[in-house]
Amino acid sequence: MAIGRRIFLGGFTAGAVTVAAGGSAEAATDPAVTTFDGEVVARTFRTASDTLSAFFKTTSIDQHAVTIYQAGTSGSAVALNVVSDNPGTSAMYLSGTETGRGTLKIAHRGYADGSDLNAAAISIDLQTTGTAAQGIYVTSTNGATTGNLIALRNSTLADSTKLEDFVVKGSGLVGIGTVRGDKPRAQVHIVQRPAAPAALLVEGVVRVGDAATVPTSVDSSAHGGALYAQGGALMWRGSNGTVTQIAPA
Repeated sequence: MAIGRRIFLGGFTAGAVTVAAGGSAEAATDPAVTTFDGEVVARTFRTASDTLSAFFKTTSIDQHAVTIYQAGTSGSAVALNVVSDNPGTSAMYLSGTETGRGTLKIAHRGYADGSDLNAAAISIDLQTTGTAAQGIYVTSTNGATTGNLIALRNSTLADSTKLEDFVVKGSGLVGIGTVRGDKPRAQVHIVQRPAAPAALLVEGVVRVGDAATVPTSVDSSAHGGALYAQGGALMWRGSNGTVTQIAPA
C-alpha cells in the first residue's frame, strides 16, 4: 500500500503529541504514531503522557541535539524550567564523558561596567526554613579521585605566576593562594600575598589543641617554624630545631 503525504493547514493531535499548524506527515499504520519526513515547525509543542513523553537524539558532530532559546529581553520567563514532584530522586540527571571540559559548562556573559554585581553564574536558594539540605555536595561513589574537588582560579601575580585562590585537592589538602598545580604542604596551606594578611580574626578566639604528634622537624625550605600545644602549653619549634615554650599551661 502506497504511503500518502498530507499537508496540514490546521493543528492536530497524534497520540500524546500535539503539533500546531503547518508541516507534512507520513501516514502510519499505528494511529498513535505520526512520522514526519523532514523538518517540523510549530508554534507550540506539548506532551501529556504516563510514559516517555519526548526523546531527542542526533549523531551530528556540529549540531546540538536540542537548543532552547529564550529570546525575550524582560520579564521573569526562563529558557528552561525543570520541576519534579518526586522526593525519591533527583529532579535532573546529567552525565558526560568529557576529557577536557566540564560536564556542565556555564558561561555568564557579563557586563564590563560591573552593573551585574548581583548576578551569579550559579545561584543556590535553599528554600524552606529548617531544611537540612546541603548547598554543595561532592562525593566519589566508586572510590577516591585524584583531581581537584574544588578549584577557584582568578589571580595572577605580576610575574605571570598563576595562583589557586582556593583549592581542595583529591587528598583533602586545602590550598589558599598557592601556585597553581602545586601540592599544599599541610592540611590547610595559606600563602600570604602582598597587601593582605594571611589570616584575620576579629573579636574571636583561636583554640590550639594539643598536638597528636609533637613535631620533630620543620620544613627548612620555608624557614619559619611550627606552633603547637603540648600538655596545654604553647610551644614553638624553629627551623633550626630549637623548641621554646611561649606560654605555660
